[in-house]
Amino acid sequence: MKTFKLLTVATVTVLGMLFSSVAWAAFELTPRFSLSQEYNDNVFLTDTNREDDWITTVEPGIALLYDQRSLELSLDYSLRYRNYKNNSEEDQDSLRDIQRGALDAVFFGGRPFTLTTRGSITRETLDERDRDLEFNDTVERSTVYRLSVTPEYRWRITPTLATVFGYSLNLVDYADSRGDDYLEHLGRFSMEKNISQALDIWARYQYTEHENDDDLEDFDRHEASVGGRYQLGARTSLSAMVGRSKVEYDSGLDTNSTIWSTDLSYLLTDTITLALLYSQDYQITATDGLSRSREARFSTTFARPLTSITTAVFWRELDFVRDDRDDESYGVTLDLTHQLSQAFSFGTDAGYERADNRGPDEEFDRYTFGTNLGFDYRRFFTNLGYRYRLNDSDIPGNDYRNNIVILSATVRF
Repeated sequence: MKTFKLLTVATVTVLGMLFSSVAWAAFELTPRFSLSQEYNDNVFLTDTNREDDWITTVEPGIALLYDQRSLELSLDYSLRYRNYKNNSEEDQDSLRDIQRGALDAVFFGGRPFTLTTRGSITRETLDERDRDLEFNDTVERSTVYRLSVTPEYRWRITPTLATVFGYSLNLVDYADSRGDDYLEHLGRFSMEKNISQALDIWARYQYTEHENDDDLEDFDRHEASVGGRYQLGARTSLSAMVGRSKVEYDSGLDTNSTIWSTDLSYLLTDTITLALLYSQDYQITATDGLSRSREARFSTTFARPLTSITTAVFWRELDFVRDDRDDESYGVTLDLTHQLSQAFSFGTDAGYERADNRGPDEEFDRYTFGTNLGFDYRRFFTNLGYRYRLNDSDIPGNDYRNNIVILSATVRF
């Protein structure tokens, strides 16, 4: 696992620099231990012959925050053991399955030259169509190691004009052999102009060399774009980008597309915020290569000191470049959180998704509901949660219902 080795080296290097200058730093180290018991009435998400199980999760972990003159560091690492009472073949006790982690380090922040290192160890689904099934570990999943190293130099030509030169090294490594590991080199150049307190604009060119485990997915990418940020008074803000991207595969296939994104936010009242987001770009998937991604989302958020409610409608489409496959979905979500008292909190969420997928063809309606009650007192946190899922597919055998109840407790030392 080349990415894991590089991530380990990066972490050790950062920690070495950290402890060599601790006298200048604010340092916080927080060990923790979590234990949860889960009942799942349909472990394998089947329509018939459903199997239930009791699942025990043990997760020791540690969090580290460090703020030094030349380094800001956030590090989190844990080992998540899963034990199934009736289906021991699903146990997760090997190192490749149990690791979770996140690393974020910024060297020389606020100076002309900065170096940013980010890494993560996560557990992810391999199929884009199963991306919302994070509560079920029996779906095809893999541990994924990610590492990104970005040196950047900002040359301020005038107080309102700057040139930025940057490079990024990105590595992604799937523990499961079905996932496509890749290495990317990105070089970019941009000009940034501050027009006023309310308006910033920029222009950028970026070149990417993508090397994939699947030789047919090796490509070079050229991207040119312009964008800006505009504050329209006290209530409205707008960020937008538009550009053109060309992908040249080593195999000879070429494709190009307009890329753009917009993020519009409007403060309707002191408690209600409206937000509209749209993006169109290329996306790298775990097993099916490059796809053209289009996403839109409109949300309304009601926020008060003790209560937050967000409703959203969304639409998403993935058009795979080399495969005859197109995934499209739309739906609605609701999220609510409420602080019942200083120690007790309550949350609930619900969602509906309609999917129309081609290659292979499948249409389904998916309904989700969840609720939880939390208690947080000093160094102790406990949570009682419930989740329900209903999948209604036009393919026989792909329908399922799923109920999950989880009781968890965490102690922070």
